Amino acid sequence: MAINFTGLSNQGSINKSERSHKDDVAGNATEKQNTVQSGGVLAEDTVQLSGTAQTLQNQHSKINDLPNVDMDKVEQIKAAIAAGDYKIDTQKLAHNMASMDSLF
Repeated sequence: MAINFTGLSNQGSINKSERSHKDDVAGNATEKQNTVQSGGVLAEDTVQLSGTAQTLQNQHSKINDLPNVDMDKVEQIKAAIAAGDYKIDTQKLAHNMASMDSLF
């Protein structure tokens, strides 16, 4: 079902390519206006990080500063586990788990 509204606009009908051309012309004019300030100087882009982004950036730099994994120690622990010689201090493990739980 087609509905024709007449008299609502003083513009004549335009086709898609004419509308696209008008949008491009308007967009280019706005773009030029936004990029050039008085005196012909280009505007500078600025970025301001949110508090969360700053925290993430700080944490990322701290992680990068951590020492590398001691692969010799990792291999020693793997060998001890495989041989059944690796002893776990259950009291210390429980204490550490409880202290981590208090962080949340």
